[in-house]
Amino acid sequence: MPARCRGGAAAAIAAALLLALPVALGAHVGTSNAYFDGAAGPYGVRVIVRTPGVIPGLAQATVRILDGDGVERVTVRPLRSDVGLNGAPPPDIASPVPGDAQLYSAELWLMTSGSYSIEVAVAGTAGEGTVYVPVLAVAVRQLAMHPAIGVSLAAAGLFLFAGALTILGAALRESVLEPGVEPDRRRRWLGRLTMGIGGLVLGALLWGGWTWWDAVDSAYQSRLYRPWSTSATVDAQSGRASLLRLAIDDPDWGSREATPGGALVPDHGKLMHLFLVRADDLAAFAHLHPVPDGDEAFVTPLPPLPAGDYRIYADIVHESGFAPTLVDRVTLPPPAPVPDPTGPAPASGREPAPDPDDSWSLLEPHGAASADRARLPSGRTLWWNREGALVADRELTLSFAVTEPDGAPSVLQPYMGMRSHAAVFRHDGSVFVHLHPAGSINMTAQQQFARAAGAEPRAMEMPAPSDRVTFPFVFPEPGSWRMVVQVRVGGVVETGAFDLDVHGPDTGAG
Repeated sequence: MPARCRGGAAAAIAAALLLALPVALGAHVGTSNAYFDGAAGPYGVRVIVRTPGVIPGLAQATVRILDGDGVERVTVRPLRSDVGLNGAPPPDIASPVPGDAQLYSAELWLMTSGSYSIEVAVAGTAGEGTVYVPVLAVAVRQLAMHPAIGVSLAAAGLFLFAGALTILGAALRESVLEPGVEPDRRRRWLGRLTMGIGGLVLGALLWGGWTWWDAVDSAYQSRLYRPWSTSATVDAQSGRASLLRLAIDDPDWGSREATPGGALVPDHGKLMHLFLVRADDLAAFAHLHPVPDGDEAFVTPLPPLPAGDYRIYADIVHESGFAPTLVDRVTLPPPAPVPDPTGPAPASGREPAPDPDDSWSLLEPHGAASADRARLPSGRTLWWNREGALVADRELTLSFAVTEPDGAPSVLQPYMGMRSHAAVFRHDGSVFVHLHPAGSINMTAQQQFARAAGAEPRAMEMPAPSDRVTFPFVFPEPGSWRMVVQVRVGGVVETGAFDLDVHGPDTGAG
């Protein structure tokens, strides 16, 4: 809960200003930072946007030039989904970062909550290029006022209060007297009476300021972003695969205020990407693609996962580019026997079939997975080329390679249009990020923003054959983490897990 500091009207005003400062948040659950690797015209770029946790707030945007020489100018600016270029501010020039010739940095004000894109424009000797990076700007917390600031403001408020009373008393007691004349008894009592009345008036003003700030504080808290509430249930069917049903039962679901952007649109050809992670040991993982069941629910057949308590993370995308993640938990029963294909069909005849891109795997329990290699069920090996110690809030390139059982390089095939998909999450489930080689951004949202800006959306390019894949990432906070990487080889999706510890930036690690 945010700490409140009450030091009179001055403290209230200072606290209101503090709410506009940026906060370090942990693109899906526990973090709204955005990571993108791609092209801005002839230039390969990596864009990282560290969003503020408060709105209005300052976002920190960095642009790294990965490919292309002769860059002369990099600009960035935020574009709201419902305003576009017509209501956008002028671009900000990103400044080169001393000591790194390929890195540029800028700060951007995000003034209102909602779906944004950050327009990144690069100009140089090779020409000009622009790319749009979707960002979800939401207020998720309040900032606590530092105790020293609160004490200082309270002391200043008391000093001003006492000074105002002294001035009022002196004005009625001595201001009309000739120099050197002492006030009589009547004037002294008049000064005291004026100070008393002034104290009541100033006290009423301070109480009014206190009440006003309480109202502002409550209104801000009511606007903090919270994922829509959902209900997850399992329908166990005799002799057939169980069904997982995720119903969005939040009363705000469907309202324009809560769901700016209207209907859902597919991402990688799916209306929902749902991840199941066994909560106690992280030893079971599934990446599923439910289909709508009415206007407020999604349903999918369950793979044969072991029984237990599971965390649910479900990604959806609205037409505006607003891309929230739904969060829930569900208890799975023991897996049903393999259905008899010659048995009777379900009575309703409407049971959804498993999506061909659904995948699942049993993994090493948390803490038992290797730090640099994962043995895949086929006998192949997924290698993680680590960059040394992992430190929170530090830009990383997560690099992986796959080899055959005999050590020869494997050939990675596209998995839903990407060379790989990954999920990175804290062991306690507080942070979850769905990654692909282009970053954490939603590709459909990026195309929507480019189209709205009058640019030709870049079509998703099928990756060239390779045994390697990379992901841009920044661990938002220290702690114990698990990374699950999925690749398709030989027509089969395989899943490997890595356990890792991320150090705080002040520990000196790395």
